[in-house]
Amino acid sequence: MSSRELLRLFILMKKPSSMDQASQAEAPSTELVSEHTEFQSHMPYMGIDRGSLTMQQEKLVSLVCSGMTTAAAGRGAGYSSPQAAYQAVKVPEVQKAITYFKEEMREEVKFSNQHAHMMYMEAYNSSANATEMKNTTDSLVKLHGLAAPENATQVNININGTKQLERMTDEDLLKIAGKDIDYLEPKSD
Repeated sequence: MSSRELLRLFILMKKPSSMDQASQAEAPSTELVSEHTEFQSHMPYMGIDRGSLTMQQEKLVSLVCSGMTTAAAGRGAGYSSPQAAYQAVKVPEVQKAITYFKEEMREEVKFSNQHAHMMYMEAYNSSANATEMKNTTDSLVKLHGLAAPENATQVNININGTKQLERMTDEDLLKIAGKDIDYLEPKSD
């Protein structure tokens, strides 16, 4: 076979059959929904009339809500200058759209103690050793506030020199440490 015949055979093998094309035509595809159509579907919930924003303003809103600065979003949306983008963001309809999408994003990103608990439990279940299990358990205890905070009294002592401590009696040292003289005596059971 010549290289031309091999190429023709390869193309025929890659070409979908009429049966494949028919099944693809019947299956609805969500990939065909444009960003503009998606944006327009949210407009009634924003309190904005359909067609009240230009495509450029819609793109600006999308980019600002994705986390870009106003100047960068303006460049991405095709505004001539950062000042033009700042002016566009001040339009009341654009403000409503930005507020709406930020609220939508806030609702999607809710993360609660329950979510954290489930993630810790998954980590515990997939622990490879006792140390990982212990660390996960410690994290769960902290998450749920089960660990009693340590209320150890902290004593700060300013020492000018070690000679000062060496000259002090045991009773004075125990007073500084917040203990009484019986602290040094062993107790019998």
